Amino acid sequence: MTRSSRLQSSRAVLSWVSAGLAVLLLGLPQLASAQIAEVDLRSGVFHEPSAQSHMTVLTPSATITAAPASAVSVTGSYQADIVSGASESVKAGPQLSSFPDIVSAASVTDFRHVASGAVDIQRRHTKLGLQYAYGTELDYKSQSFVVSAGTDFLQRNTEMEISYAKGFDKVCNMAHADGAPPMYRARLDSSVGCFTEADDRSEDDIDMDTFQGVWTQSWTPILTTQLIASASLLHGFLGNPYRGVVVGPSGIAAQEHHPTDRSRLALSMKTKLYIRSLKTATTLSFRGYRDSWEILSHTVGLDMDRHLSSWLRLNAHARYYAQTGAHFWSDDYTGGEPLNGPRGQYWSGDRELSPLKTYSGGTRFVAEWRGRSGGRLLGMFLNFSTSLSADLVKTDLENFTWAGTKPDDTLAGVASFSLTTLF
Repeated sequence: MTRSSRLQSSRAVLSWVSAGLAVLLLGLPQLASAQIAEVDLRSGVFHEPSAQSHMTVLTPSATITAAPASAVSVTGSYQADIVSGASESVKAGPQLSSFPDIVSAASVTDFRHVASGAVDIQRRHTKLGLQYAYGTELDYKSQSFVVSAGTDFLQRNTEMEISYAKGFDKVCNMAHADGAPPMYRARLDSSVGCFTEADDRSEDDIDMDTFQGVWTQSWTPILTTQLIASASLLHGFLGNPYRGVVVGPSGIAAQEHHPTDRSRLALSMKTKLYIRSLKTATTLSFRGYRDSWEILSHTVGLDMDRHLSSWLRLNAHARYYAQTGAHFWSDDYTGGEPLNGPRGQYWSGDRELSPLKTYSGGTRFVAEWRGRSGGRLLGMFLNFSTSLSADLVKTDLENFTWAGTKPDDTLAGVASFSLTTLF
């Protein structure tokens, strides 16, 4: 199996789509003592067509939330990532365009499992939360927990929440000799032998700490704003063990070599306004980001949500993202100054660290039915809702090639489906 930044990117896109769906479903009633459980079933698909390096990711998930007491809710969930496709394993630049087969695609298969559980306690104006998640795949294991606390005041018009997340991940890698210079470290060729006693395999740690604060303010019945500030620290092996980068003019490739520390800061603002004349709720969002690898980015988003009938809603959304490259990014570490060439002691083949822009947009339909006068639908459900969405994502790579050839895997389609019931 070969891991790729494209796989990480596809998971990020699917997470963004799921987050948008969660925002739409905020209008659903919270669990009360009269309700037994909420069941949420979802499935997403990410497809990136390409002649040489296509990628498909399926993400089915199931979540069950129960309320054993009026102030307590317990949640359990499972999600799978089913990956198939192909990806380039060695990154080369334009200077080596004449080398035959310097870049070739290798097959990608992966099956990731993530199980999580959460407990939330809410008393009048205060809420506390605790969540734990465990993920495993052939070459990667992850553990994380999140603690959060929030309160509301000023007649519930102001909400404040803080949270802390801690991640403990392990990634499979080649067992390099102690003190081996990065230029002589070979990339991982497969996941065979990972997390075993194999002599040619090792385990590298990745530690993550994330702090976040959220302020939500209802200014008027039709205007709400939200400010989110977050900071995170990462330490450990932050590259891709499968990816090699050509660092010598003769075509010699070494394993991708990134700094072992990365700090990240992000600030986002959302403004939601209900336009009465259009009977449409509009959300405008902006996010700014900076990290210690000198990546600067900004994201602008627009969501428009309108009821087509008493039970059907339509959401249209668009998103624009732009970033600079990491300070050690180069499309070709063997030459081509000043645009390319060596960049000190680090090198990367991750296109997510290159300067790029993405454009995305799509639509989502949400249908919801409620039992009348406290009754149940079909004698079972207090509430029943379903949604269907479709998005297109286009990426503009400003300084990234495969040995001088522009990638053809820059357009992706994302679709998702969900089914939610309250018993």
